[in-house]
Amino acid sequence: MNRMKQQKPFYQCLLIIICGLLYGCSSSPKIAFDPDKAHHGDGKFISERKASMISHFFMRLREDDPPPRDPREVASIVGNADLELIGSYAAQPRVTWVGHATSLVQYRGVNYLTDPHLTPRPFTYDFLVEPRYTQPALSFEQMPSIDFVVISHNHFDSLDRDTVAMFGDSVLWYVPLGLKNWFQKQGISAERVVELDWWQSHRFNERVEVTMTPAQHWSRRTLWDTNKTLWGGWVVEIDDFRSYFVGDTGYNDTYFKEIGSRLGPFRLAMIPIGAYAPRYFMGVHHVDPAQAIDIHLEVRAQQSLPIHWGTFELTIEPMLEPAQLLTSEMTRRGLPLEQFRPVKIGDTLVLD
Repeated sequence: MNRMKQQKPFYQCLLIIICGLLYGCSSSPKIAFDPDKAHHGDGKFISERKASMISHFFMRLREDDPPPRDPREVASIVGNADLELIGSYAAQPRVTWVGHATSLVQYRGVNYLTDPHLTPRPFTYDFLVEPRYTQPALSFEQMPSIDFVVISHNHFDSLDRDTVAMFGDSVLWYVPLGLKNWFQKQGISAERVVELDWWQSHRFNERVEVTMTPAQHWSRRTLWDTNKTLWGGWVVEIDDFRSYFVGDTGYNDTYFKEIGSRLGPFRLAMIPIGAYAPRYFMGVHHVDPAQAIDIHLEVRAQQSLPIHWGTFELTIEPMLEPAQLLTSEMTRRGLPLEQFRPVKIGDTLVLD
């Protein structure tokens, strides 16, 4: 019997399902679905989702578990955040990988975060999931003043309730269509939440514009709210600097070309490379490293930061594999590694 089956027997999977039934049982947000938009359906958004929440846990029982944690492996992923640099004025654009899908982007006095997650586990019920493999590079107390946050979707590893409570009304929250209701239930003021559909934009101030973009994913926080809220990525323009946070996504042969055509090129793209195995199950909604490179090229990014790996044991690939595959695939294609290379958690890329 492998380690997964020892640690997560069948009854624990049933417990997770039951907890999903009990947690967050609230009324769905009221959304005016638009029949003229292809991703709007009858009372929910349209996803390419092929498997259910229940089948996910059966898959985890069947598949081999990732190898045990190796302290040397953890050390190879984690660097030391340069707090002095992060606390200084960013005359040049820069991005710090905080961990998982959380990145801190800074330029000319503007600071924003992507999918902030600063707590130990990726799910509400601590006893049911493994804790973080690696710790966030910055604590809440070490963060510079944050102007706004972009949220890609409502899955627990991207939308963490306790982290949201830390920032509260001190930031402006940009969220996908349907999520404003959830934020208000967490005590966030309605005027501090901007809810957008794909291709809609909002001007944060005269220097900053934020646009939501399509992604191939899905949403759910309970068994009753599947695809009741939208998911997507975010393009942020600060003066002459344009950045793109892809969010969680599977590969789509039209979305990224269109994003690159309409909103690119990008000085910076933050692209997920992990949580892709096994492909028969995860392929629809999570890109692998080779597909991440396709996105990098199609959106015309000068510099890409690989994210969504090295933090949580969400799927079955080894923890270091996404970075290794990214490096080998960039080399195989003859692409400059400096354009899209793995960095350590806490590393800051300063863009020329």
